[in-house]
Amino acid sequence: MKLKIFIPASLLTLSLLAADSDIDPVAVSWTGAATNAQGEVMLQVAVNTTRAPDLADWGSHAGELCTEWYPKICALLDSEGFVPPKHLRIKFREQMPPGTPAATGGGVMSISADYIRHHTNDWGLVVHELTHVVQDYGRSQNPGWLVEGIADYVRLASFEPQARRPRLHPERDNYRAGYKVTAMFLEWIEKNHDPHFVHKINAAMRAGRYRPELFTELTGKPVDDLWADFIAASAKPA
Repeated sequence: MKLKIFIPASLLTLSLLAADSDIDPVAVSWTGAATNAQGEVMLQVAVNTTRAPDLADWGSHAGELCTEWYPKICALLDSEGFVPPKHLRIKFREQMPPGTPAATGGGVMSISADYIRHHTNDWGLVVHELTHVVQDYGRSQNPGWLVEGIADYVRLASFEPQARRPRLHPERDNYRAGYKVTAMFLEWIEKNHDPHFVHKINAAMRAGRYRPELFTELTGKPVDDLWADFIAASAKPA
C-alpha cells in the first residue's frame, strides 16, 4: 500500500519555512507529505537545495524516502500518547562540523553537500536522521550513544537489513560506542532476549524514564553482562 502523496509547494504552510533564515520559501525545490493508512497527513516535507543545486535530484529522492519511511518509523517507535512531529525541512550545507555528514534538530535535517557528492548512495543516512525526528525525546536526559544506536538500529534492522555489518573490535568497542556498534548490540538483544526491546526502551526514553537498570528489567541481565554475551556470540563462526 502506498503511504505517501505529494503536494504542490504553494500548499505547504509558509510558516514552516519562515523560522529558518537559511530557507527561502521561493527556493523550495520539492515538497511532499507522508500519510497514514487512513490517508491523514502525518508529515509535510520541504527540500531546499539552494546551496547545492547540483543535488536537486538527490534531494527530491531524499524527500520521497522520508514520506515513505516516516509512517514505518513512527510505527516502530510508537509509544502511548505520542504525537509525532508534523513538519520537516531538508537543506544542504557546504560547511558542517568535521566528521558530521548530517544533523537533525528542531524539525530541520541539515546535510553536508560535500559528503553527499562523495556518497551518493548513502540513503541510510536519511533514514537515520529521519529516525531522530521520530524519536523526539525533547528535554529528556538520554545517553547519546543509545539515541544514535536506536537511529542506526532502524537503519540496519529495517531499512537495509542485508547491508554488511562493520567488524567488531572487542579491545576498543563497547556498547557506548553508539551508531552501528550499538545498533548491532540492540539487534542481538532483540533476537536473543526480547523482540520488543527497542520499542520498550524508546518509550521509556521518550517519557524521561530511562535508567541503565532497564536493561536488567527487560532482559534479566545487566547491560555489561549482555555486552559480554554479545561479544562472545559474535566471535563464534557463523
